[in-house]
Amino acid sequence: MARTAWYRLDNVGKFYSAEAGRHAQTVFRFAAEMEDEVAPELLQQALDATVALFPGFNVSLRSGLFWHYLEPSSQRPRVQQEALPICFGLHAGPKSILFRVSYHVRRINLEVSHMISDGRGTLSFFRELIGQYTHLRYDTPALPCSEDVLLASNEDSFSKHFARGKAASTPTQRAYRLSGIRDRSDPTYLEYHLSAREVHEHASALGVSVTSLIIAAVICALCDGRPASAANQPIRLTVPVDLRRFFGSDTMRNFFGLATVTYHEAHCEPIGYVATLVQEQLKNAARREQLEKRMNQMIALERNLLLRAAPLFLKDLVLGLATRIANRDITTAVSSLGRISFSDEVDAHVRSVNLQTSTADLNFLVCTFGDDLSIGIATLFTDMRTVRAFCRIFSDMGIHGFLNINKDAAGVARSLRSAQLQETVEHLRQLREKEIPHDGLR
Repeated sequence: MARTAWYRLDNVGKFYSAEAGRHAQTVFRFAAEMEDEVAPELLQQALDATVALFPGFNVSLRSGLFWHYLEPSSQRPRVQQEALPICFGLHAGPKSILFRVSYHVRRINLEVSHMISDGRGTLSFFRELIGQYTHLRYDTPALPCSEDVLLASNEDSFSKHFARGKAASTPTQRAYRLSGIRDRSDPTYLEYHLSAREVHEHASALGVSVTSLIIAAVICALCDGRPASAANQPIRLTVPVDLRRFFGSDTMRNFFGLATVTYHEAHCEPIGYVATLVQEQLKNAARREQLEKRMNQMIALERNLLLRAAPLFLKDLVLGLATRIANRDITTAVSSLGRISFSDEVDAHVRSVNLQTSTADLNFLVCTFGDDLSIGIATLFTDMRTVRAFCRIFSDMGIHGFLNINKDAAGVARSLRSAQLQETVEHLRQLREKEIPHDGLR
């Protein structure tokens, strides 16, 4: 990024900036577990070198009369020992830097506000950070400046490729929404680790991709817990798709579209059948023509003459409302960054890679490193039935994995008590429904 005084947020960043100042902010995390305990002073040197290559990450959010905007920070980002909750909000004031690097024992964490970048853009920063650290820590050969770094730009690719004539609404039926007790103050984050080889073999036997199989497992898990009263509500998932490959963009800022997968059946079919449906829908939904419709619709809303003339506080209200309305049509989201690697020399010192994100309900993030397929699961719900059903699906396939959780024994016990309370309430509701005649009159 050129050392300008300020620059505009991209389209997606403007929607996420409407969360600024709130408790809930959209933050995602990349984490790498190293073979040895992290050396903080070397990690700081690696961070300094990485920021020098990616200055567009070292920014703060400022507020003007009509729009939020980004301003280069004069502060030096500091590595810190992990002390805050996972994906804790990054914007606390006009001087807050919108990313964070922390460490815990052998783990290096990079947390980024969605206001400044998406998963694919952040992956380049993450690769460089881990590469710089291993060079300093293990004396591995210095990594050549990668193509990602050489071509990196802070172009607003949404604005560059906006075509008003291609904007189109995508009407949908109200989707099934998870319900239950939410603990907004203490979300649960889990890592589900599976053998990438075993999952790939099973997906190949079914004739589908690994991503389609995982999405199908999410759908079947949701079906497992969906009440009979909601059987006619479709399960709808969003799947982020990188737009850079369609438009030849090298931006480090947000540039992705959303493909949608919908399951209309009242009951869950065998997972092979569901995975085939998912694959067919993804093939159509991830085409450039389909992704452009939603992309241009979002930009058209941002460029609405009335909205552009509105003061900032009113813009934040409108954009926030638009986001909440859109979320009513979505059950959950599954994001996949596919296979992540650094270099042969760096990979030898990394044990695993995991992704997480803040959530308003339930989200899944998938990546593969070596033979470790890691699924980050973030949920506000204290009831873990959907997560248990999801893991059971892979166990039933003969693919056994293990779970890590961010809570200690006391935290798990609190979640179990809340879940038991919810089950009791639901049981009483079901009994009451059985007592009420079909016409609703006693």
